[in-house]
Formats: sequence, C-alpha cells, structure tokens
Amino acid sequence: MRSALVIGASRGIGKQVAITLSRDGYSVGVAAKTEVSQESLPGSFHDVVRDITKEGGVAIPIKCNARKSSDIEDAVTKCIEKFGKLDLAVYNAGAILWKPVIETPLARFDLMHEVNVRGAYTMIQQALPHFLARKSGRIILVSPPIYNRFFKGKTPYSVSKTGMTVLTHGLANELQGTGVSISSLWPATVIKAFVTDQLKTPKSVMRTPDIFADAILKIAEEKSEKLNGLALIDEDFLRTTGVSDFSMYRCDPDVEPPRMMPRKFPDLRVEEEIENVHPKL
Repeated sequence: MRSALVIGASRGIGKQVAITLSRDGYSVGVAAKTEVSQESLPGSFHDVVRDITKEGGVAIPIKCNARKSSDIEDAVTKCIEKFGKLDLAVYNAGAILWKPVIETPLARFDLMHEVNVRGAYTMIQQALPHFLARKSGRIILVSPPIYNRFFKGKTPYSVSKTGMTVLTHGLANELQGTGVSISSLWPATVIKAFVTDQLKTPKSVMRTPDIFADAILKIAEEKSEKLNGLALIDEDFLRTTGVSDFSMYRCDPDVEPPRMMPRKFPDLRVEEEIENVHPKL
C-alpha cells in the first residue's frame, strides 16, 4: 500500500488532498497544528482522520506546528514507522499576509519565512534520505511559478512562497537520475477555503479543492522524472493528462470561474544554461 504525508491538512486544500489520496489507496499521515475544531477556526486533523477512516481508509493523526522543525521531523518519522515506508510528501502548510513591505512587521515576515520556506525545507531534509535510499519518492510543495506580477502588493509573502519554488527548481538538479522528484503546484483560480468563506467570496469565482487534490494525485502517479523541477498550475497540468471539462470543480455549477494566473510563464533558464555552458554558474 502506498503512503503519503500531508502537512497542513486540517481544512481546505490540505484536507481534500488527504481524502483524495486515501480514496486512491494511500495510507495518509494527516499532519496539522489544529487539534480541536472551533467555531472561529473549524476543522482539525482528528476530524480529517475520522472522515478518512469512516470511508474505510487508513490514516494517522499527527500534531505538527510547521514553525517547529522537531514537529515536522517527527511527522515524517511517524509515517515511515507506521506505514513501513513513505512514497509521497506534500507540504501545504502556509502563513499568509498580502501586504507591501512597509506594512509587514518583521515578526510577520519571520512567521511566513518559518512556516513557508523553512518548513518545506525541513520536510524535504527529513524525507530525502528515506526517498534516496529507496530510489523512489515524490515531493510536492504548494508554491507558485516565479514571475514579477505575483510579487506586486505582497512582496514579503512572495519572498517565502517563491523561496519554496526555488527549492523545487534547485533540488531537482540534485535529484536527476535518483528516482526521486520534486514539483511545485499552484491553483489557476481561487479555491474555496475557510478564508474565502470568511471573506464571503462569490461562488462564481471559485473552484472546489478537488481540482488541486486531483492534480496532486496525478503528479504522485507519474513514474518518470519529467515533472522533476517543474512549477505546475493545477488546471494546465490536468489538461496534459487528458482532462478537458472542468465544470465538475465549479463552486457555482453554472459559472466557470475566471483564471487568476497567467497562461504563460517566463523561462528562468539563461542562454548559457540552455547551451550547457558553465552549467554550475
């Protein structure tokens, strides 16, 4: 039986990823900070585990504060010990503040750095020796392609999220030929979540988290290394797998939500790299 760890899995995208993986036969480590659901913050990792086990799936609850490296390391270790191996590690934990530099206190910048890029780095370092020893494994980070428009109005947040994508691009070079791969994934549209409920976001502009979870599953199923180092968009990637009708993911069944991401992204490689001149510089 395949196994997966999903960090940041108590609600929204992470919850759906855990459930979708379970439905496809994965044993799942459901890791998150929230132990008890509250009215102000509904959903907990225990709730997700209960939902999975009610459907006959296998899941274990793991308390994991993404700011604590020891918690993340423990989450990886628990999955390997409980399931005997780990096939997939998904980092969905995230801290967010969409404000310009002058409006972002250092403490909040530190929080985003610790939860986003440092947390992802910790998960990778803990899982990588296991994956390399098995010559198999998939790492997926929830982070966007790198392009200038993304930074506007939210530079501090962008530093942490694109830092995760740099991890994807950079580590991919080190993983070539190992049987292990890393990819980033980001949504093409707004995804329904707790925060969108709080903001009363119109259903017409959103998709359900299922689209993102389905893309995660397809990435995990890819046997070759062709996705190694790529920063993918859920809709665009699913199209490459044969999906053409996305109406099933609409929050408003009568309206296709508008795309928030560009349709084409810049190639970050320089000419010398493409020509394989001085590849290490």
